[in-house]
Amino acid sequence: MRRLVAVPVFNEERHVRYVVEAIRRYYQDDLLFVNDGSTDGSAGLIESLKDEFRIIHLSRKNNIGYGRSTADAFNFALQNGYDQLVTMDCDEQHEPAHIPGFFEKIAGVDVCSCSRYLLESEENDPAPTDRLAINREVTSMINSITGYQLTDSFCGMKGYRVEALRPLDLREAGYAFPLEFWVQAFHFGLKVVECPGTRIYKNLDRSFGRELDDPAKRLEYYYDVLRKELKRWSISLPSELIPTTSR
Repeated sequence: MRRLVAVPVFNEERHVRYVVEAIRRYYQDDLLFVNDGSTDGSAGLIESLKDEFRIIHLSRKNNIGYGRSTADAFNFALQNGYDQLVTMDCDEQHEPAHIPGFFEKIAGVDVCSCSRYLLESEENDPAPTDRLAINREVTSMINSITGYQLTDSFCGMKGYRVEALRPLDLREAGYAFPLEFWVQAFHFGLKVVECPGTRIYKNLDRSFGRELDDPAKRLEYYYDVLRKELKRWSISLPSELIPTTSR
């Protein structure tokens, strides 16, 4: 069983070392960092840690987007014969201690998706109001399409059976990548379960970039991508269930 953990990175210099060290406390197999054109010292830091922590480092000069980096991780896993893949972010908001459990839970399914809302505990941080509201609304829409009964459609920490990713044609480069993924997972019949994960919010001032920091515009963007993806795969919904973008 060949396993890979993949971490997309964009301007996470202050978090890289902590995340690398935390991952290596719980996981000793292949580790991939995908640098998406960082303009801080992330790329240099990853390179300096590469030998000590046995990191595979993919790096591009220009920033394209979170979605592209995740798709690059999928392609790397497919092209290099991995059986299982776990993705997680590099901002200290995903708990590396969950990694072994995610690999175990992939057995028998295609996707084990982390949910920050499946189980509540005292360890969980409160979610920012706008992100929680958007997550709930979009997750409800994804459930209407797929029947997956998700509680968290946006969490980037997931486990995958790599071969199940082969038919996917993922093109969305930005933060709406999960919406594209869920539509295609449904279209290609992927079996999905949710796994509880700790809700950690450290970057409350995180920027989604330009106008997407406006929650209304961010939601418009998400639904535009979702609408286009449904059309692409000829998946229909009653028109009253598909929100307009005139918000």
